[in-house]
Amino acid sequence: MQLHGSLQDLRQGDESVTQFMQKAKALFDELAAACQPVSLKDFNLYVFRGLWGEFKDLVTRLITKAEPLPYANLHSHLLMHEFIHKSSHPSMGSTAHA
Repeated sequence: MQLHGSLQDLRQGDESVTQFMQKAKALFDELAAACQPVSLKDFNLYVFRGLWGEFKDLVTRLITKAEPLPYANLHSHLLMHEFIHKSSHPSMGSTAHA
C-alpha cells in the first residue's frame, strides 16, 4: 500500500522529466515485483498528475489516446516537450515548480 500511495503522490517538484520518470518507473517496477502491478493507464494518469503545469497541453493530447503509452514512449513525449519548453523559456531551468 505504501508503494502504491507513493506512486499516486509522486510530484515532479524541481526534478527534470528524466529524474521524475525514473522515480515513477522504479515505483511501477517495485509494485510489479510485489505482485501488485499497476496498469499502464493508471501509470500514465499518475505521471500526468505529477507533472508541472507547463505540461497541461501535452497531457490533454496524450490522455485522449485510445491506448496508454508505454514508459519509453511517454518519456520521449515528455522529454521533447521539456526540451522545446526550455528552449522557448530559458529561465525555466532556474525557477522552482510545485
